[in-house]
Amino acid sequence: MEYGVSLLPCADNKRPTWHSWKELQQRELNPQELSEVVEHPGIVAAVTGKQFNVVDIDCHKDGEALEWAIKNLPYTPLVGRSQSGGYHFYYATSPVTVPTGQFHNIDTRGVGGYICFAGGKYKIEWRDDQDFHSFDDLPALDWKHLQALQSRRKSAEKLGSTDWHDTKLRTVAGMVHAGKSDDYILSHCEEWTEQGYSVEQTIEEITVMINGARDKGFEPEGIQVRSLNDAFQLEKHKPDEYLGHGFIAAGFRCLVIGAPKLGKSQFVLQMLTSAACGGDLLGYQWDRPHRVLWLQAEIRGPYVGVRLRSMVESYLPHEQELLNKNFFWTERGDLNLVDQFDQVKDLIKLIKPEIIAIDPLANFFAGDEANNAEVNAFLKKVNALTDEKLLQLPKPPVIILVHHTRKGATEKDGFEGARGASSLVGWMDTGMMLTKADQGVNLNFMLRNGPWPKPKHIKISTDTLKFVELNDTGDTQI
Repeated sequence: MEYGVSLLPCADNKRPTWHSWKELQQRELNPQELSEVVEHPGIVAAVTGKQFNVVDIDCHKDGEALEWAIKNLPYTPLVGRSQSGGYHFYYATSPVTVPTGQFHNIDTRGVGGYICFAGGKYKIEWRDDQDFHSFDDLPALDWKHLQALQSRRKSAEKLGSTDWHDTKLRTVAGMVHAGKSDDYILSHCEEWTEQGYSVEQTIEEITVMINGARDKGFEPEGIQVRSLNDAFQLEKHKPDEYLGHGFIAAGFRCLVIGAPKLGKSQFVLQMLTSAACGGDLLGYQWDRPHRVLWLQAEIRGPYVGVRLRSMVESYLPHEQELLNKNFFWTERGDLNLVDQFDQVKDLIKLIKPEIIAIDPLANFFAGDEANNAEVNAFLKKVNALTDEKLLQLPKPPVIILVHHTRKGATEKDGFEGARGASSLVGWMDTGMMLTKADQGVNLNFMLRNGPWPKPKHIKISTDTLKFVELNDTGDTQI
């Protein structure tokens, strides 16, 4: 406690005995909790990511892991030993956020984690002539160290050399997701036990994995059957509505479609910039400013400013300040969302957007647009981008998917005119369709959770590069 560290009493399986231990990432121990820790006769752990981070090296599973860590990570004089003979390297915290993750027999314990350090066979020692004063005396991990760890994991995956722990972690998570009981999963421990390990040790490891999978929400939700009264009670739990009533809300899936060169990307940019500053979108008012991410794959970086400048300059000075704070975009480049999902997920965890636009679908999907099975596999990955638990976000983000209509599609076709598989229409909560008009563009809507807005007749202003409404005579509506 002298260094402000939050301590945790743990059971023999290394799990904290306090179910609400994660609260200690935001606060210190109260006197009663401190007394429990002091009197606890077993293993004691410390919350990581506050004063220090830890790299956990499972050299008892991989003799090369320690050598790799010494070569690629900074030397630290504060070193611990685990019960199984592994090493714990302690590092100071820094502006670089260290996650709690796994990198092929080397784990990081940072934000959201804890490390066992005392009791049982755990020990920790200071290897320096100078006295220890604070965790700030330790070196810190930076981006190049985290990138080296990521490269280590990817190299192992490419070689197919995933270790026992990684393999069983995925197996256990799959079993939990399939609804299997703890007893059923643990019944496999004897066949899973490797040479040199006891069944009891395997049970201990698998139990930790089961609890971790359940804590992270891998359990199936099941089919919920509700009464008529539930329908009215659930109205109190509607997601936060960002634009209109049932138009755009937290976690909504939005589909924007139109023929090439009609201005879909410009329309989406108008949505995102107006959302980023909490402004107006064609008569609809955003509830507040939102952080947005434009995953674009068509415009080269040096030309994005050309597309944005007139639009940004049309906003008031205080709105432009909000845009600088809340609007993010990616460089041009094809990205297969199915194969490179982790890369996109890590980006979203870093930016923490409330609204994400994928523009256009074709540049993020490597499959056959007409194949419902392949499109559904892609949409499952898109849906995962609205999983606030997976992304460690307070609320599920809005997803705006930008796509083309099929050749020859007209306003009469409605959203069935979207190019490719019909499953896209079933996927969306809110749809916006742009079609060519005699003057400008017609904008039609389809909402599943609210009243449909009336169609709008719009065109791009040459001054602001924003869409503006036209009246019945084709003049700009003031």
